[in-house]
Amino acid sequence: MTPLAWVGIGMLVLAGVLILIAVSAVVLAALRLHRVLAETRALVLTYRLAIGISGLELQLAAIERHELLRPWRRVRRWVMHPLTIALFESWRRRRGRPHQARLETTTVGLP
Repeated sequence: MTPLAWVGIGMLVLAGVLILIAVSAVVLAALRLHRVLAETRALVLTYRLAIGISGLELQLAAIERHELLRPWRRVRRWVMHPLTIALFESWRRRRGRPHQARLETTTVGLP
């Protein structure tokens, strides 16, 4: 074999070694990336669970608030009813009149 052939074979072996080094670097990076992705996936699931729990806590708080305010809504419905408002207005008007009514009854009873 000629020296030029040996140089070609040497370059071929060197190319094979360089390809093996590059493939091993890519495999190591891929394994590292796989580990990071698995940790990220676990974090996403954890956060999703925490958000779900927070959402459930908010729903439970809303239900509790709804139940706790039920009597007050009933009172508000009674107070805001037009007949109740009319009754209080009538009561307020009658409360302003007793002085006039007492004066009339005392003057009528005098001889």
